[in-house]
Amino acid sequence: MKAIKFLIPLIISFLFSSIINAQNDSTINLYLKCDLCEKEYIIKELNFINHVRDINYANVIIMGISESTGNGGTKTRLIFEGRNNFQGMNDTIVFNINYDATSNEIRNLYIKSIKFGLLPYIIKTPLKENLEIEFSKSNFNEQNKPVDPWNNWVFSVSLQNYSNGEESRKSFNLYSRINADHVTEKSKINIGFNNNFSRSTYTYNDYTYDYLNISYSSYLYYIKSLGEHWSAGIFTSAGNSTFSNYDFYGNIYPAIEYNIFPYDKSFEKQFRISYRIGPAYFDYTDTTIFLKTKELVAQQKLNLDLGIVKNWGSIDLSVYGSQYLHDLELFSIGTYFYGSVRIIKGFSVFFHGGYSMIRNQINISKADISQEELLLQQRQMKTNYSYWTNLGLSYTFGSKFNNVVNPRFE
Repeated sequence: MKAIKFLIPLIISFLFSSIINAQNDSTINLYLKCDLCEKEYIIKELNFINHVRDINYANVIIMGISESTGNGGTKTRLIFEGRNNFQGMNDTIVFNINYDATSNEIRNLYIKSIKFGLLPYIIKTPLKENLEIEFSKSNFNEQNKPVDPWNNWVFSVSLQNYSNGEESRKSFNLYSRINADHVTEKSKINIGFNNNFSRSTYTYNDYTYDYLNISYSSYLYYIKSLGEHWSAGIFTSAGNSTFSNYDFYGNIYPAIEYNIFPYDKSFEKQFRISYRIGPAYFDYTDTTIFLKTKELVAQQKLNLDLGIVKNWGSIDLSVYGSQYLHDLELFSIGTYFYGSVRIIKGFSVFFHGGYSMIRNQINISKADISQEELLLQQRQMKTNYSYWTNLGLSYTFGSKFNNVVNPRFE
């Protein structure tokens, strides 16, 4: 009798679970992982399916991944993965977003692409009874492609001002930038100029401290594709900085890079090894701690970059180092890490941080740093290391459905 009392709840629970699973198999339970799309708008527009808040409740998963394109726009991939009754039904939808696209145009592109990707799943459910398909014939073909008068060149100019203050202090900052990009499958060119003007004034009783910080930089990068795994390039830059004790600096670095994975898989995984070596010239504002006013040196740089994007989260890891060849003890090594991992239902952990071991500050002025410059960080100071970290946890629980959007008082 006790055994029967024990089995009855189990049987009821099993039957209830079977009914729920059967209902779930007759529709689409969608989990959307996408940082740049407007999820609330998508939920509102795709109200004929269930939107679940946890990946474990889903039988269809969409993961959105975006990359910047050469014209200032975005290339987006929507990766569809089927589970449970849709196991093995996987696909990828790719679309481009123009640099001048409005928010409405962007979200409509997402809606259109998601609908395309959901079609194979819809036709395997009763939802197919409500499906209508229309096709608008396009006049576009290979023979009448529009001519690009800019030949893939994209230019941008920006000017920014930031000011703040109160009775005892004032701060004024002016930043300008000019940039030109040319990106094709075979090569990349990036040309730019940046200028920064910053002035700070502090007043206390009869004491006034006024500091001016000016810097400019220009750069030219050229990168050539050498197949699925190899790239070569040349990087050059020049400029000045009162903060870093440079009246002028200039360098040129030939470079080579190898990606263990093919470059066309970089949106989901990459492991790149890059190496640069070349001369650098420095003309210092003040005599350095090495008693130099100017010098020409050779420098080498090595970077290791790992990136992985999966349904369970993403990982980015970089290890980088540089070294002056005239004195091998003048080097720096650093690392950067970002990770976001889903541990269990609704529980995620994310961490990002960086650390640098610094032994190559040949530009530090031998002149004493004033107390004001020290407190306000107006001049670069000698240090052996630097670091920063950010750690967080998130946990979400409750109803597994996320179908309702209510924008009131937002």
